[in-house]
Amino acid sequence: MSFRTAALLCLGSLLIWSAGLAANKQAVRVERAGDVSRQDINQVTTLVASDTCNVSDNDTLWYAVSNWVVGYELYKSLMQPSNQCSNPYPYTVLAVNMPMGFSKATSLTVSVDIEAVDSTTIPGCPVPGVLLALSSDYTVNIPGAGYFNIWIPLDTPKAVTGPFFAGFYIGNAVDTAAHATLLTDKYPEACATYNIWDDTIGWVDLVDNSIYNFPGRLAMEVRGNPGGHASMTPDLQIVSPTEGDVLYGRTELWAWDRALSGAVDYVTFEYSNGGSFTEIGRDFDGTSTDRDGVNPASGGTGYNVTWDFSALPEGTYTIRATQVPTAGSQTSSTISVYLEPTPPTARITSPAANTPFCLPVDIYMNCPDENMSSVEVYRRQAVSVVSIGVSPVSQTTVGDANGNALDGNRVSNGEFGDYYSGPVAAAMAAMIWSSRGYPALVRQGATPLTVQQTAEAMATSFGTRTRVGTYDEAMLAGLRSYAASKGGGFKFDFKRLPAYSDLRIWVEDDSRMVLLGLGGSPGLWVTVDGFAAWLRADSTYSVSVANPLTGTVQALSWRDRGGYSELNLGGVWHRVEIMVSMFATAYSVSRTLVGVDMTGADGWTVHWAGTGVGNGTRHYLHSTGEDADGHVGTHTILAEHNCTTAYIHGDYDGDRTATIADLYVLIDFMTGAGPAPTGGAARADCNCDNVVNIADVIYYMNYLYGQASPPCR
Repeated sequence: MSFRTAALLCLGSLLIWSAGLAANKQAVRVERAGDVSRQDINQVTTLVASDTCNVSDNDTLWYAVSNWVVGYELYKSLMQPSNQCSNPYPYTVLAVNMPMGFSKATSLTVSVDIEAVDSTTIPGCPVPGVLLALSSDYTVNIPGAGYFNIWIPLDTPKAVTGPFFAGFYIGNAVDTAAHATLLTDKYPEACATYNIWDDTIGWVDLVDNSIYNFPGRLAMEVRGNPGGHASMTPDLQIVSPTEGDVLYGRTELWAWDRALSGAVDYVTFEYSNGGSFTEIGRDFDGTSTDRDGVNPASGGTGYNVTWDFSALPEGTYTIRATQVPTAGSQTSSTISVYLEPTPPTARITSPAANTPFCLPVDIYMNCPDENMSSVEVYRRQAVSVVSIGVSPVSQTTVGDANGNALDGNRVSNGEFGDYYSGPVAAAMAAMIWSSRGYPALVRQGATPLTVQQTAEAMATSFGTRTRVGTYDEAMLAGLRSYAASKGGGFKFDFKRLPAYSDLRIWVEDDSRMVLLGLGGSPGLWVTVDGFAAWLRADSTYSVSVANPLTGTVQALSWRDRGGYSELNLGGVWHRVEIMVSMFATAYSVSRTLVGVDMTGADGWTVHWAGTGVGNGTRHYLHSTGEDADGHVGTHTILAEHNCTTAYIHGDYDGDRTATIADLYVLIDFMTGAGPAPTGGAARADCNCDNVVNIADVIYYMNYLYGQASPPCR
């Protein structure tokens, strides 16, 4: 059992951290605090200023107490919502703050908790009682000297019906050179604030103890919603798909509670084609990720399930998401979509993505649609250096709340600029679309908007100020809402954990503007500006982004890690957790037609004879399939034209032909009687199901007898 757990669960035997700690605390120093200006440090907070009531029994901050905090200790303060809030109960606690001062940059490991009041152990003196709620551990990075409000949210908001104790736990040894300082008022009230660090001392009343009596009550506060405020009522929205979408075979259903109420037990997803609803699945963890540019991005993917509807009949369906609350009644959100279980997507199987090919070449495709009518294949040569021309903007030029646009708009005194990476990244992307012929996106009526004005409008659409940052769901839904307010004509999409090839296809071949949601510390949004060259000697790529934190375009290293990718920002690798794209539906992307297959009689195939194509050049191959109902599906790969290294598909003995001799090579390798095919063992996976087995031998035999397309490798 950890010290924190022990401290929370009992007043008796606790783990001893340091026998000499009490002696260290006797070196305490107290000074008059004067006017204390504090900077907010919010950790993944869901606070909404207009809907909350702060509670603290402290009067004006009066004293600064240093040389007391050493770490691995828990602080408690009695909270009485009826002293500050009208109609206080039930009071739903969202977060806890303990103001602290420091002389230099440092870091803390922090968590918070809520406990009931024990009024019987010491008659007439309330002490911390039963644990009611507990947060996760957070790493708080103190940026430098000064005073800070350290806000830590509860993992799940907790409703109380009377006074309670709020706790603040410091879970690391505090750097003594940082001179961690506590703040108090000037009213030393007993039985109101406590400290505990070992079982020898036990709970210490900070104003009445044998070590040092504080000159006032410890400054702590909580934020929450009084009287069962409406903001705690869930507000469910289906983020993806959207009304009227045509869905192909498999999709992610994604919803979120726009109120960030914390009052949802789970969300269930269902479908109906006119009759009763059938459940698809349910998600119990709807934690959303807030990328605020200041704090670590920790959270989840919201409420979502993956839906494979390939066995359902084609047609129009209703999708319903229903939140099941911790208390109160259920509410639902519904949309109507069209399901195409067998998508008209002609997936290019040969050449394979990211592999060399040599012209002339037959482009083979696989399509499950039973009424496919045609397939067209287009190509576009990729260039080594891509530069979109994003004009970088610093987020410190926006988020003004005090009328002084020149003060940097830092996260203090009601300023919001440092939380604005999302709106600024989106505004920079919108400016590019304006330059491409879509000025209405950055106009208010007939008046053009500056990029700062656009960012402010985006911030309103995203709820960046009230939510203190930009959540992934707010980014996607807010972009749609913003574009609709400007006349529409834009499509927005997202992809989780993209690979480099995913990003490059979206940006270069599709001409989309792409925003990246980065994890790590801090979590933030950036706008993709381009690329330089290809895979480098250290197995990284160069990706240029416009970074709102610095207001510059930076060439950063990107690396694919197997299942996810990372971007190196400021010497720190940040996981690329999501990319969101913006595309004008009327925008024409220039590609060259390779060929058309109107029958698919011998499999969907297009021949590319190719002339004047340079060796070592890379090309996007883009297939567009259409079925008899007019539904269209697309697929794109990126491959290199390189006759020096390209293998003939099915050529396993290296003679540059595919014959029965290669079948014998495959069989011998499979049975252990011979070496791997020329080019490596992976090439034996003929059918590209990521397994080398007898199915590959059967596939190859079918190919030799004209019953299958060439092996994919």
